[in-house]
Amino acid sequence: MKGLSTAIVAMIFVMVTVIAMLGVFSLYLFYFSNESNSIFSQSNLIGISRLIQLQISSLTFYGISPNYNYFNVSYLIWVNSPTKTVTLIIFNETPAPPSLLSYTLPPSNAKSGLFKSQPQGYVSLKNFTLNSNVYSPTGELLGLVNTKAYNISSNSSYILSSIINPYNIIDIWILYYYQGKWYRLAWTYVAPANQGLGLYTLTNSGIYGSSNPNDAIPPHYVTSQKGIMFGVWFKMLNTQANSLISNLSISTVNNNNVSFIIYTKNGGLYINITKNHVTIYTTIILQKLNQGMRYFLNMSFGAQVNQEISIDVYSANQRLLNSITIPQTQLSSLNGYLSRVKFGSPLLTTAVSQAFIVSLQSTSGITRFYNVSQTVLENGYYYNNTNNLKQIIANSNNQLYSIIYWNFVWAYSNPPPNVPAIMWYWPSGNAPLATTYIYPVGQNTYSIS
Repeated sequence: MKGLSTAIVAMIFVMVTVIAMLGVFSLYLFYFSNESNSIFSQSNLIGISRLIQLQISSLTFYGISPNYNYFNVSYLIWVNSPTKTVTLIIFNETPAPPSLLSYTLPPSNAKSGLFKSQPQGYVSLKNFTLNSNVYSPTGELLGLVNTKAYNISSNSSYILSSIINPYNIIDIWILYYYQGKWYRLAWTYVAPANQGLGLYTLTNSGIYGSSNPNDAIPPHYVTSQKGIMFGVWFKMLNTQANSLISNLSISTVNNNNVSFIIYTKNGGLYINITKNHVTIYTTIILQKLNQGMRYFLNMSFGAQVNQEISIDVYSANQRLLNSITIPQTQLSSLNGYLSRVKFGSPLLTTAVSQAFIVSLQSTSGITRFYNVSQTVLENGYYYNNTNNLKQIIANSNNQLYSIIYWNFVWAYSNPPPNVPAIMWYWPSGNAPLATTYIYPVGQNTYSIS
C-alpha cells in the first residue's frame, strides 16, 4: 500500500507539472498570437499607405468681394487606394515646417468641402462627424480628432473647395478604418499662395474712347463752369523707371484738346497739362514715391468747386501726403467731352486698381460730389465700389451729371483681355438714371499681388 501511495503522489506531481506546462504554453501561444496579429496589422496598414495615390490639379479661385480678404479656391483631386473606400479630412491652417504640419490636428469648424460632378452640376458630398483618436500606420497616436469627414470611393475624382485667406494652406488627410481604429494612411497639403493666388491689378490699359457713347444721351458732359473730379488708386512696382499712371484727355467745344497726364519721373510724381499736344504746365506733385506702396490721387476743378485745379495725394492709410493747386487760368474754358482715357504703361512700373470721374451739375450736389472721392479713398485700394457709387448717383438727380468707374481688380484665376468702364448718367428731361459701358481699344495687362 505504501508503494501505491508513493506512485499516486508521483503521478499527481507529474500531472501538475504537465498542466502547468500546458498553461504556460497556452499563455505563450496567446501572447505571440496577438503579437503576430499586431505585426500583421501594422505591416498591412503600412503596405496600403505606400500604395495610396493622390493627384491634384492646378488652382482655380475667385476673391470674395467687396474686400477680397478671403478667396474661394478649388482643386480637382483624384484618389486611388487598394481599398474600396477611404475617408478624407480637409482643413485650412497657417504655414509651418512640414515636420510640424504632419502633427497639426484638424479644427472642428473646417471651412472646406468636397463636390462630385453630376449631369445637373456639382453636388456636395455628404459628410459625417469623425470624433475619435487617429493613429499613424505604425500605431503612433496622432491625437483626438473631432471634425467633418467624407467617405469617398477609390479611383475617383472630386472637387475640393475651400474658403481661405491668402496665407492659408490646405491639408488633406486620407484615413482608413481598420479593426476598430482610425488610421491616417497619407497626408499632403497645397499652398495656393505659391500657385498664383492673389488679386490681379492693371499695369497697362487699352485706350478708353469718348465717355459719350452712341447709346448715351446728353448731357453728361465735362464743363469747367460746373465741376469735375478724377480719382485713381495706384501702386508703385518700380520707382527706378519713369511711367504713365493716367492720361485724361478732354475735347472742348471750341475744338481744343486738353490732356492731364499723371506720371512718375526719377522716383517722384508729376502732372503735365497739354493743349493741342503742346505742354502748357508741368509741376511736381510728390517728391518721393516708395516702391511697393499704394497711393490715392484726387484732382478736381470747376467754377462750382474752386477757382483752381486742386490735386491731393494720400497714402494707403488715408494720410494726406501733399496738396498742390494749379491756376485754372491755364486752361480757360473746358466745356466739352472726355475723348480719351489711358492707364499705366507696358513698362510694368505701376499698377492701377480703380479710378473714377464724377461730373457736377449743381451746387446742391456738392456733398455727393465729394462723397464719391471720400468713399473710394476710405474703402481702400482693392475694394469694389460699384454698388456704393451707383447708390450715390441714384440719389443725385439734378445734382450730378454722371459717374464713370473703372474697377481693375480681377479676383479670378485668369484676368480678361479688357475691362469696360461703367457709366451712370442722368439723361436730359425726366428720363430715369441710365447705365452704359465704355470699352477700351487694345488689351489690358495685369500684375498679381
